Amino acid sequence: MTERATYFHRMRDLSRQVAEAYVEQRQRMEYPWLQEVSGPRFQAPNSSTNLKPETTKPETIKPETLLLEIGTEELPAGDLDDALAQLRELTPAHLSEARLDYESLRVLGTPRRLAVLIEGLAPRQRAVEEVVKGPPVHVAFDAAGRPTKAAQGFARKHGVSVDALEVREIDGGEYVVAIRREEGRPTVEVLTTLLPDLIAGLRFRKSMRWNESGVAFSRPIRHLVALLGDAVVPFQYASVLSGRTSRGSRPEGSPEFEIPRAEDYLELLARHHIVADPDERRMLIAERAAQLAQSVGGRIPDDPALLGEVTNLVEQPTPFLGHFEEKYLRLPAEVLVAVMKKHQRYFPIYQSPNHQSPNHQSPNHQPPNLLPYFIAVRNGGEEHLDIVRRGNEEVIRARFADADFFYREDTKKPLEEFLPRLATLTFQEQLGSMLDKTRRLEQLVPKLAEMLGLNAEETETALRAAHLCKADLATQMVVEFTSLQGVMGREYALKSGEAPAVAEAIFEHYLPRFADDALPRTRPGLVVGLANRLDSLVGLFAVGLAPTGSADPYHLRRDALGLVQNLIVHQLPFSVREGLAAAASLLPVEVSEDAWAAALDFIIERLRGILREQGFRYDVVDAVLAARGDDPFRAHQAIVQLSCWVTRDDWNRILDNYARCVRITRQFKERFPLDPARFVRPAEEELYAAYQKARAQVTPQSTVDEFLTAFVPLVDVIDRYFARESGVLVMAEDRALRENRLAQLQHIAALAEGIVDLSRLEGF
Repeated sequence: MTERATYFHRMRDLSRQVAEAYVEQRQRMEYPWLQEVSGPRFQAPNSSTNLKPETTKPETIKPETLLLEIGTEELPAGDLDDALAQLRELTPAHLSEARLDYESLRVLGTPRRLAVLIEGLAPRQRAVEEVVKGPPVHVAFDAAGRPTKAAQGFARKHGVSVDALEVREIDGGEYVVAIRREEGRPTVEVLTTLLPDLIAGLRFRKSMRWNESGVAFSRPIRHLVALLGDAVVPFQYASVLSGRTSRGSRPEGSPEFEIPRAEDYLELLARHHIVADPDERRMLIAERAAQLAQSVGGRIPDDPALLGEVTNLVEQPTPFLGHFEEKYLRLPAEVLVAVMKKHQRYFPIYQSPNHQSPNHQSPNHQPPNLLPYFIAVRNGGEEHLDIVRRGNEEVIRARFADADFFYREDTKKPLEEFLPRLATLTFQEQLGSMLDKTRRLEQLVPKLAEMLGLNAEETETALRAAHLCKADLATQMVVEFTSLQGVMGREYALKSGEAPAVAEAIFEHYLPRFADDALPRTRPGLVVGLANRLDSLVGLFAVGLAPTGSADPYHLRRDALGLVQNLIVHQLPFSVREGLAAAASLLPVEVSEDAWAAALDFIIERLRGILREQGFRYDVVDAVLAARGDDPFRAHQAIVQLSCWVTRDDWNRILDNYARCVRITRQFKERFPLDPARFVRPAEEELYAAYQKARAQVTPQSTVDEFLTAFVPLVDVIDRYFARESGVLVMAEDRALRENRLAQLQHIAALAEGIVDLSRLEGF
C-alpha cells in the first residue's frame, strides 16, 4: 500500500474513534420525545394541541413490545378481513423499510378495533453504511499527497471531510471512496411517523369522511392506542391523538380503560371479555355451536363464509340455541336456511345421520332433515340470555311467516305464468329484458344440443327448461331472496307438474354458483347453463361491459369459470369459439370482431387459471392452450397427457428432433409444395416414408398421445436425415431442391397443428 493510502487509513481510524465516542455519549443522554411531523393527514402533537407528554422518556436500550390499536365504529365484516390482510402485509414492509428489527408480529382485530402487537422491537434503527467509489488515487491527490479539487469536490458532494476519504483497491486499481454511515434513530422517533403512515396505507372498497380532517376510512376512528413498552408513541391521525386509553365492548357500555404497558394489552382485553384474535374467536364460535347442535341431536353444516362473517360481527361472542315452530318445516329447507343466513346470520341445524328423531321428520324432506332449531351468536355475555333468545325467536318467526306467505302466493299459479313479468326485469339496457334473454336461450339451446350430441329426449328437456329457467326471477320469494334463484324454479316447476328432469335442469343451469359448489349432473342442465353463460359473456363484452380489475357487476368471471368447469367434468368436447359465434348471432346488438375475440380470450384465461391451480407446469399449459384453448375438455385431456410425456427419459430427444424441423422452417411464411419426385438422397425417401406413416395416424382432432406416439418413429429417421453422412443439405443452393426439402420439414412440423404448440415448452 502506498504512503498516501497508509496516511488516509490512519485518518479514517481516528475519525471512526471520534464518531464512536460521540455515539456512546448520545446513548447516555435523554432524547427529545416529541417530534414535529408534517403532513395533511397526521401530525405530532405540538404546543397547539391539548396533548401533554407524560414524561420525557430516556432512549430505550433494550427491545420492547409495541402496541398499535385503531379503535373504530363497527367495521363491516368484509372490511375487517381486508384491513387485517393489509396490516399483515404492510406492517412488516414498513418496519423493514424503516430498518427496525423485531422478534414476532401479530395482527388482531374485532369489529371495533384493529391491533398490531410486535414483540422484541429493536430500540434503534439498524445503522447503514454505504461505500461510494470516487476518482482514482492519482487524480484525487497530487505528488505530495495533497488532495486535489477532484477529491475535495467528491468529499463535499457526499457530505464527508477530505480526511475521512479512504483508499481501496477496486477492479485492479486504487480509488478514493467515501464511507457514508447513517446511524439509526431511536425507535420511538421513527414510530412517530411510521404508525400514522401505516394507518394511512389502509384501503377499503368503500370509505367515508366524518370530520374536518378529511381522512377517509371504512368507519370513523374513535381512539388510537400507541405504546412502546410503557410509553406512548405520540402522533395525531384524523384529528385523534394517540394515547394509552382503549375502550371495552359496546354491550358493556364501551368503558374506557388505560393500558399501562403494551404487554398488558391482551390480558386487559380478556378482563373485558373481548376476544381480539379472529382465529380464536372463530374456533370458540364453531366449537360452542357444534356442542349446542349436538344437544338436540343435530349438526352444523360446514359453511366457512357464514362462520367468517359472524366471527367478524362480534368481539364478545356468546353462541346460544333458539327454536322455531315445526310447522315451518313444510317449506323447502333452502328457503328456511336462506332466511336464517341472509336476515339473521343464524346457523341452521340439520339432523345428525346417527340421530333419527321421528318428531323432526318431514314428509317433504329426506334425512338428514333440517331441525326446528338455530344457533345465533350474541355480542355480549350470558346475562339475560333467555330474553335475547326469545327476541331472536320472535324475529325468525316473523321472517318465516313472510316466507310462508310468499311461498303460498307463488304456488297459486303455475311457473309458466310468471314469464310475462320477466319483460319488466332488465337484463342490460342494450341487451333487453330477462324475457328477451329467455327467448335467445330458447333459440341457442337446440344449436348447442346438436353441437354436444344430446339425444332427442335430452334436447326436448333442455328446450323446456330454457323456456322456464328465468321464470322464478319474477316470483315473490326470489325477489326477496335472490340467492334462491334456480332453487325456487325447481320447486315451483315440480309444483306446476313439470317433468322432474325439466325441474332439475332449471336448477342446474345456475351451477356452479360459487367456489366448491355442486356441478350439474344432467346434460340438459349443463346445456341450458352453457347457453346462459355464452349469451351473457359475448353480449356484455359486445356492449363494453367486460370485467375490470376491480369491477365485475355481472359476475362474468364466475360465468366463464363455470362454463370451463362443466365441460371438463362432463368430458364434452366443445368449441367455445363456435358457441360464442352462435350466441352472438342472436343478440340485438352487433358484435365486433374485437369484442368476440376478447370474450374468447377471457374464457381461455379462466381455463389457464384452473389448470395452473391444478398443478400443471406453466409451459405445458401454454403449449396446449395455444392450440386448443377454445376446447376446455380436450385442452385438459391434452395437458394431462403431455405432462406424462415431458417426464419421459427420452423426452429431450423427442422434442429436439421435432424442434429441428420447426427451427429451420419457421422463418419462411410461405408453405412450399412437396414433390417426392424431386428427392435425390435415400435419407429424403426414408424420411418421407416415415412421415406418411405418421400422417396416416394423425389429424388435427388427434390427442397428444396419438400425435406423439405417431411421431416417435420419426425421431431416429430425423437424426439420420440431418447427419452429415446422409448428404442432405436442406439449404441447398439449388432453389427447387432447397424448397422441396423445406416443404418436407414443414409437413413434419405441421403434424402438431391443432393439437399442441411444442415450441412453447422449456428446452425447445
